[in-house]
Amino acid sequence: MASIRNTAQGIIEEAREGIAWIAFFKKGRGWDASCFWPDIDKGGSFEFEKDDIKEIKSILSTDRNAIFVNGYYTNLGDLDAMTRDSLASALRWQYDMGYNQLADAV
Repeated sequence: MASIRNTAQGIIEEAREGIAWIAFFKKGRGWDASCFWPDIDKGGSFEFEKDDIKEIKSILSTDRNAIFVNGYYTNLGDLDAMTRDSLASALRWQYDMGYNQLADAV
């Protein structure tokens, strides 16, 4: 069971870079995250590879409330000053508020 702080530490570089999209979700009593690099079509929709879609479906079967965030687009805080604690807090806030649902991205 990974704590939210440990999960945040594992993805902090991707969050700071603002390029990857991060699926953040509850797994049992702990937390987990997976990074994705989807293309975005002209209409602003995500385009995922087949393997990514399979992983996303697996995540959603684990946690229907999973969120899909990006350091640049979804307000994870000041990227230059980001710490694992500030990232963990931002992820928890977005998850608890139900913002940026992963289910809406697919």
